[in-house]
Amino acid sequence: MTHSQPLVPGPISDFLANVALAPRQAYKALTLWPLVHRDAAPDPAAPPYITLGEALASGSLHIDEVGEGGSVPVVHVTNKGDIPVLFLFGEEIAGALQNRVANASFLVPGKSHLVLDVSCVEAGRWSRRRGERFRGTREVLSSALRKKMAHKVARARAAAGGAGRFHADQAEVWDEIEQRIAFSGAPSSTRAYADYRESRSTDLDEIGRAFRPVERQVGFVTAIGDGVAGIEAIGSPRAFAQSFRALLRAYAIDAVDASLVNELDAPAKRRRKGPQFDAPEPFLAALARAPFTTGPSLGAGADLRLEGPVVTGCALAHEGLVHLNAFPAQG
Repeated sequence: MTHSQPLVPGPISDFLANVALAPRQAYKALTLWPLVHRDAAPDPAAPPYITLGEALASGSLHIDEVGEGGSVPVVHVTNKGDIPVLFLFGEEIAGALQNRVANASFLVPGKSHLVLDVSCVEAGRWSRRRGERFRGTREVLSSALRKKMAHKVARARAAAGGAGRFHADQAEVWDEIEQRIAFSGAPSSTRAYADYRESRSTDLDEIGRAFRPVERQVGFVTAIGDGVAGIEAIGSPRAFAQSFRALLRAYAIDAVDASLVNELDAPAKRRRKGPQFDAPEPFLAALARAPFTTGPSLGAGADLRLEGPVVTGCALAHEGLVHLNAFPAQG
């Protein structure tokens, strides 16, 4: 791949210019290259934002259904604290009327109320115990499924001139989860993604023990098998450390299923398109040169969409990069 295209100025290329690849870590089908900040300075004493898990645990953030009867594609978020809260793309909340995941990364300002766009990941339930709100699971949806969701959200945003709601394809999400439940044989009375994930818990725990965060880490590039699968990055080292396990498991679950598919169907790998990137460096170079569109987010900051022939994905920026989730366009 040539790098004749110039860098595209913006928060993504700025962020990538200030990080370096650390030595790779690998276990079974999953490989991870940590991204570390070149600057050794620690996070400021007052963090720019905290994670959803931290905010829910402290009681400063409440998430519930919208209105008395609820509505599948939205939830109501109240941040009673002073510090903004980062709700990651694909981060799961459980309880209330049914489990949901965020359709993009959102930064909920302090002392604010927001209605955020979500997707249901539990098709067979619409009921709750009295008074039950949402709770955090500290889990993030499969990266392969998030890639599909990001594409549909980008199309919905583009159709509205870049400023519409963050609508995913709910039917596609349910169909993907149904297929994974069927493939795994997971028992699930409510057709919940959480039950599918639980069926992979032994493998996920084993893979999780093989990887570790490193000093000043703010992200990673992953490969599943012989092809780069994607990148996750968070602008704050502190917030990334809090999110490392969940983001790792989002790729690990795809690596587990990819290995099983290859064992059950040997020609499957040959039938798939060849990997677009077999190393992290050309992927990062292409990402720094990828054009993007910018539109308002639902909370603080700007929503960035990458929809090109080489890389695809999304990001949230607010005084620098907050969260980046991108993939090779093929595969």
